[in-house]
Amino acid sequence: AHEGVGLGTRFLGHVERCRVVLHLVDATSDDVAESYRVVRRELAAYGAGLDRKKELVALTKCDALDEASLAAKQEALRRAARKQPMLVSAVSGAGVDDILFALAREIRRASEKEKAAEGADKPQPWRP
Repeated sequence: AHEGVGLGTRFLGHVERCRVVLHLVDATSDDVAESYRVVRRELAAYGAGLDRKKELVALTKCDALDEASLAAKQEALRRAARKQPMLVSAVSGAGVDDILFALAREIRRASEKEKAAEGADKPQPWRP
């Protein structure tokens, strides 16, 4: 059972209505892989299929690290998430447009899947 610590059950309840999860991990964290896993465990513990939602992963505060440190953190997060994390900095604006475009693309895909599924449930008109 989820104990409501960390992300909080009210927040997780809002996530239930989302089509896509944007999982932001602070690049200045000592262990970005563990930071990622902590949130993933909370999503799984909450239930309601949150851990199965489409997820985009991004490493934030990238402007705070040198290139070598950033590359190491990006690789650690890539291994933990099993996908290439996007890099973003709110301070410099780097990567923000990429995240917005990726979110828009995934929301559009999810919407199209929902519409297709709804259409499959409806009786189809008779065609000779």
